[in-house]
Amino acid sequence: MRDRRKHPRVETSHPVLFTSDIYPKPKVAATVDLSPAGAKIETRSLLTKQEGLDISIAIQPQVIKCRGKVVYVLESDRERTTVGIQFEDLSAEDGLSLSRYLTSLTDHEV
Repeated sequence: MRDRRKHPRVETSHPVLFTSDIYPKPKVAATVDLSPAGAKIETRSLLTKQEGLDISIAIQPQVIKCRGKVVYVLESDRERTTVGIQFEDLSAEDGLSLSRYLTSLTDHEV
């Protein structure tokens, strides 16, 4: 199966805080991978495809904030759900910071 992503994903784990359009109480997650266009996260919360999210990703020394939507849901087990998020509203500043961070990770790979 061909990967349809425009941006390659980089495996990296960072804390995530998000709220959902369906359930606005803050929830926690962690990134599994990141790209300038989206992320895969693991959470204990149930999410549904197309659900809108307000997301904060802690990448020291800053926090990347954006709006996104769930594009797929994979249930790893009964305690964790893995979801793919597409970023829809990311400020130019946060987008640049995220791209620089991801470039720094890929530049260090052999």
